[in-house]
Amino acid sequence: MAKLITRGEFWVVNLEPAFGREIHKKRPALIISDNSVNQGTYHVIVIPSSSIVPVSYTSEIIDLGKPRGFDEHSVLVPVLIRSIDQDRLIKKIGQISKSKLQEVEEAVKLVLGLEQL
Repeated sequence: MAKLITRGEFWVVNLEPAFGREIHKKRPALIISDNSVNQGTYHVIVIPSSSIVPVSYTSEIIDLGKPRGFDEHSVLVPVLIRSIDQDRLIKKIGQISKSKLQEVEEAVKLVLGLEQL
């Protein structure tokens, strides 16, 4: 756990191997786990980015545009949220804005059913 990882950062992550229809390849992802998790465990929770808007999840996507460090226009698809080992993190490439992070948090609540609690 030598890396300093903070909620709201974009990192290039290696999502191989993947199974079935899981998102895969090396790609930017947003760290959404709390900093206590990021610094206290060997895992982080991420939402991978994609340059393709999956039609089945259009109501939950977060449009990022083309942030610094990204190769192309990208979106976050909160339903693809996953926990990964920190060894999958390759390099930090940026930080999300506070307003965009709030948008992500609301979308995560929706896809995880946390609004009903």
